Amino acid sequence: MTGLCYRNVGRNLLVFMGCTCIASICFGQRGPEEELKIPGPETLTVMASDGVPIRCSYYAGGFVQTPGEKKDKPKIEKKPGKEVVPVILLHGWEGRRRDFDELASTLQTRGHAVIVPDLRGHGDSTTYQDANGLLKEIDRDRMRSTDMAGMLLDVEVAKKFFLEKNNAGEVNIELLCVIGADVGAIVAVNWAAFDWARRQLPAFKQGQDVKALVLVSPQESHKGFSLTKALNYPVVQKSLSIMLIVGEEDRTASREAKSIHARLERMRDEPADPKDPDLVYLKPNTTLQGTQLIKFPSLPLRNTIANFIEQRLVRKAGDFPWTDRTGPFGDN
Repeated sequence: MTGLCYRNVGRNLLVFMGCTCIASICFGQRGPEEELKIPGPETLTVMASDGVPIRCSYYAGGFVQTPGEKKDKPKIEKKPGKEVVPVILLHGWEGRRRDFDELASTLQTRGHAVIVPDLRGHGDSTTYQDANGLLKEIDRDRMRSTDMAGMLLDVEVAKKFFLEKNNAGEVNIELLCVIGADVGAIVAVNWAAFDWARRQLPAFKQGQDVKALVLVSPQESHKGFSLTKALNYPVVQKSLSIMLIVGEEDRTASREAKSIHARLERMRDEPADPKDPDLVYLKPNTTLQGTQLIKFPSLPLRNTIANFIEQRLVRKAGDFPWTDRTGPFGDN
């Protein structure tokens, strides 16, 4: 009697397993007739190393949108995660991550993964817990150069997020691009110098991942927070692919961007291919600056930035192959 019960259970289990397999085939996998869709942005919070929670929007990568057979129906294709370019977008002073919605979406349709943090003191990143566990407000108006330097930690935790995606095979951290507007450009240049100045371990690569910068209306300094020292770092001066964009009709902004470009240009060799320069300077005739310049409909700057990333990173991906960057103790 007992054996019969076991035989019935075994028979029923086989039937159940068979039904489960059929169900997984029917419902757990995307059929060829189903269309691939680009996922919307995900809202997440990451913790900077000094305890400040940083609110971010994440646009998953690997989805390439191209014109379809019908004009109103584009084609979406998936690319291998280990070929995906990760991009960090840094808004300007008194800005927020939503300022980059259009650019982030454009870059996502080109196959890139994008994370956009609200830098500390901005947007939804305006509180922290003190040593006693009490919630404190970050007063942006009282931030000074040392406080603003803490924004480097905001970029660092965004990169750590991408390191985890890299080790999961979803992006290639070796192709990292950072885009910053006005004060965000100061943060981007300083963080790039920091990323390249890390001490390397014999068996473990640390940093040296950012390969391209896009600086929109870059400022030389704000409240004493300056990019002067970072611009003197050799890799920034000579090696990184850099695009500068400024509205030329604003004299102050134009003067600062021109000065930054001149300093970089003096240190650069002539490009081997004039059609593929590693230092690009764009000066559209407008007074618009920062993220407003990028969002302006009649200026195709979002696609221009995407083309720069394509030229300087995607087409050169073979020079920066994907590697597992899990740390020696299992960390990132």
